[in-house]
Amino acid sequence: MEGPEATRQTIETESIVVGYAMSRLDQAYLELTGATSWKQAYGDAGVRLGVRSTSLKNLRDEFDPMHSNSRKGWRMRPVRLSRLKVAEELSGLSDDALAELVRRVLDRDGDSLEEAISSLNAITHVAASVAERLLTGRRAEEYVLEHSQSVLGVPREGLVDKRLSAEGFDFGLVGRPKVAIEVKGLRAERGDVLFTDREWIEASARREDYWLAIVRDLSTAPWADVIVNPFVRIQATCAYRTKITAEWRARV
Repeated sequence: MEGPEATRQTIETESIVVGYAMSRLDQAYLELTGATSWKQAYGDAGVRLGVRSTSLKNLRDEFDPMHSNSRKGWRMRPVRLSRLKVAEELSGLSDDALAELVRRVLDRDGDSLEEAISSLNAITHVAASVAERLLTGRRAEEYVLEHSQSVLGVPREGLVDKRLSAEGFDFGLVGRPKVAIEVKGLRAERGDVLFTDREWIEASARREDYWLAIVRDLSTAPWADVIVNPFVRIQATCAYRTKITAEWRARV
């Protein structure tokens, strides 16, 4: 597809990428762009992309319920497939790789972005379960934080937030650096949980020091249990799928 419609779709997808980055990177986005306020950040990005600044704020709000920032965003609004596509595809990128992608979007570096943006334009394998997984995960994390004493046997201040560090788990423990805690949520009492490859590698390496906190029945009456050493105590199968990945190339 070429012409005005393709250009419009590309700009829309790039705007969604920027909104996703604003939500996920949070204050680091302001540092990345040199903006001193969110108002300035919306305005600068809007000028570069040729869209309204309010559109970018609305996009950030749509992604906020998926991320561990202090904002609640639009919790009760259904997530559109175009947003889910971006969230799903970019969730595996490191913060550094996401920041570089945003830099190129804002610098209008179309040539280096063509393949990535084109793949994000095509809404194909995104399922309704993606929205449920992203939002359920956030609610499960909030539940564990609120009930950390009863669920994990430690007060909330005894938890170390690792959700933005991409280390393969959500929380650590103060004074016990070997312990890693991963949180998963289920709307019903039983169901499937998904591990990233990094999470499963950490579970394999840490064994008794890797705790899986499962918050069950989130849709009605939440409760949680903890499985220590899930690598041994539960059975998981590996599946492969294609996603956007980042590579760093250097001439030496």
